[in-house]
Amino acid sequence: MAAYGAAASLKNTIQRILESSRISLVSHSPQILQPAYDQMDRLQKVLLKLDETSCSKIRTKVNAVDELIKEAVWEFEDLLESHVLHQILPLLESERDHLSFSVDLQSLENRVDYFVEMVMMMEEGYIIEMENMPEEEGEPISSRIDFGGINSKMVGLSDEFEKARDYLLEESENCYSLIGMAGVGKTTLAKHIFEDPSIQSHFEFQAWVKMGRKCEFDELLRCVLAQVDPKAYEMLIQGDDNDGELVGLLKQRLKDKKCFIVLDDVWETQAINRMTNCLKEENILGGIQFLLTSRRSKIFMENGYERLRLLNVEESKKLLGEKVFGEEGFPPQLDKLGEKIAKKCEGLPLMIVTVAELLSKADKTPEYWTEL
Repeated sequence: MAAYGAAASLKNTIQRILESSRISLVSHSPQILQPAYDQMDRLQKVLLKLDETSCSKIRTKVNAVDELIKEAVWEFEDLLESHVLHQILPLLESERDHLSFSVDLQSLENRVDYFVEMVMMMEEGYIIEMENMPEEEGEPISSRIDFGGINSKMVGLSDEFEKARDYLLEESENCYSLIGMAGVGKTTLAKHIFEDPSIQSHFEFQAWVKMGRKCEFDELLRCVLAQVDPKAYEMLIQGDDNDGELVGLLKQRLKDKKCFIVLDDVWETQAINRMTNCLKEENILGGIQFLLTSRRSKIFMENGYERLRLLNVEESKKLLGEKVFGEEGFPPQLDKLGEKIAKKCEGLPLMIVTVAELLSKADKTPEYWTEL
């Protein structure tokens, strides 16, 4: 929800202006800004309602409105910051040491009113699209079990990697979860664990399933069976069997075996709970270890879990430099600029990788990077 983050940023900016000990707002400037702050507060509450909707809904149109709201909020925040800076900058450049600055927002009153009205209209559109989201169809098995290999280097998560791997190898519990916001590196970490030599040698079978917002019980069974019993793949993708037959085949294949199953991007646990309940019979579940990744922290609190953190500035810089220039990192003339750009990614690995793709295709000059 990019719009949620934009709204939080604008609220923070307005609050800093209103509460700053060095900024004295002229006339009724605080009253001019307050409606924008209140609207962002209401907007955040509306945006959070998306988490209460069914995970099987297609969110394409909702996400499009979310993007429009984000752009509008960012544009207004830039306008507000520029307006304040325009009044303060001449005083900062003078020889006198100013302890406080007078700022007049009177000329922004119409722009604030227009912004609030525009966001209210977008908010209404967001609610309409959210209430009319169509149901999502399930993915084919071939898409769900496509591991895809490790396509991103793991930076700054070595402690989390070792903790998760050791937990899974100890087999004290059947499940370990990696939770965190989108783009924080859950899938990348899970892939490194999945391909770790100690994991591969410890477990006789391994399976990778991309769950997504909608993965039914029979789909989950077929995805696991297709990987632990490849001979049954053609039969499984046809879907001519019933749940009982699928459970029977899975029990037969996993009996007295150790199996490691990664369930990536979990939104709901009904299918998972149903499968584990079926495997509790004949002590089959005891040989299975699950690694789950999810952005929904509320559903993973019973067994071991790790809430993935954002990268610090040093780790962000290292990841960005390696993505653009390889192991050698930034050249000297771009080192400081690279650090500034990495810092603006706010520790989110997916954002860093995306920016790195842009930088890799652009001019690698201080002039271009300064402009960027």
